Amino acid sequence: MKQYPFPKNRWTDIALGLYLFAMLLLARDTIITSVIVGFYKSQFLMLALMGLLGAVFLIYNRRNLRQILTDQRLFLILALALFFIWVMVLKRDWQIMYFSILLCLIFAVFVTFFTDSESVARYYVVILTALSVYALIATYVLRKLGYMGVIPHPRSVTNDAGMVFFDYGLCFAVDHRYWHRNFGIFREPGVYQFFLLLGLYLNHYQVRWEKERTRWIYTGLLAVTMISTYSIGGFAELGLFAVFLYLDKKYYRTKLGRWVGIGCIAAAAAVVIAVLIESRKPEFVYSPLYELYDMFLRLTTASDSSVDRGSALITDLRMFLQHPLLGSKIAPVLHGTNHNTSSTLILFAITGVFGGLLHLGTWVALLWKKERNVFGNLLLLLIFLMSFNTQNLVADVFFWLFPCMALVERGLPLLHKKEA
Repeated sequence: MKQYPFPKNRWTDIALGLYLFAMLLLARDTIITSVIVGFYKSQFLMLALMGLLGAVFLIYNRRNLRQILTDQRLFLILALALFFIWVMVLKRDWQIMYFSILLCLIFAVFVTFFTDSESVARYYVVILTALSVYALIATYVLRKLGYMGVIPHPRSVTNDAGMVFFDYGLCFAVDHRYWHRNFGIFREPGVYQFFLLLGLYLNHYQVRWEKERTRWIYTGLLAVTMISTYSIGGFAELGLFAVFLYLDKKYYRTKLGRWVGIGCIAAAAAVVIAVLIESRKPEFVYSPLYELYDMFLRLTTASDSSVDRGSALITDLRMFLQHPLLGSKIAPVLHGTNHNTSSTLILFAITGVFGGLLHLGTWVALLWKKERNVFGNLLLLLIFLMSFNTQNLVADVFFWLFPCMALVERGLPLLHKKEA
């Protein structure tokens, strides 16, 4: 697969890094998008950034325009566009969301013209880790110092749900003295966990670091940040991913790996015991341990969140079964239940079996390794499916970027082999 790269130098690397950083800040699931800039302004800014990159690419590669315009990836883009237009027109469902999803796919295919998924993954891991470190400092140090009167609190902002946050620029810490959940730049911790899980996977399976120590530094920082979200799904995904990684990389075969495994089990047991002790106190005090106990309560008893998620699964499945080929219209799907959060089933429900399988196919292309057994591949896919728990992800650039790039990088070479 031919690429048309930009010149390789420090300034280009910095420019691409800043570009992806800006794209992440303007993603649909950030507080910057929903509160600071505004949703529509953020989306127009993102469109402008995409257009700017496209223009720069074409100008720089003006001598290769004939090759670019006859590249197979353009035919893939055309096929994707025809599919989404076909779905929209046949259903007479004139919703801009179809084009939002299509734009994410087009952008991912376009990026493969000048770079590969490993290079983009490296940027993503570094940027997300830097944001995570800053979020930990802002949430657990600066915010606490503010409550103690040591430093002044920054300005406050309020989201659509009425929650108040301290605006630390690249982190939004909730204004609640006894609440310890880490939001980072994202509108809720349950969304943050998807981006963190993606970073952990890319760190271990896409990026080749010069030193293995670097990989584990990033792993530790991302894992601590995942824990700090106090997201039930995030905890489950982190635990399952740790077990998967331990077995898949065969770390148990080394003496150090075995001791690390034993240490992790002992640490988990100690936390469980501490949470049980905390729960038996006659008068509870809000603390990180109590947050863990509250997570256990929400997991084992009916709550608004669990009821909404269960209702979303049933609603999306029903909508899909009613219209399996083209899917149902978007509005009834998104508003058919309170807080529809099942991203994968939403895609099946609004684009039918072909759109749903396209979504699954991209993630299989990213996650599935032929040298790994089927059970391991299915487990990894299941872990990620658990993290797709918000409707905004459906049209988020970073939901499609790496899976779609993987589909192009793995799929097109296979077509060339068949042609040969």
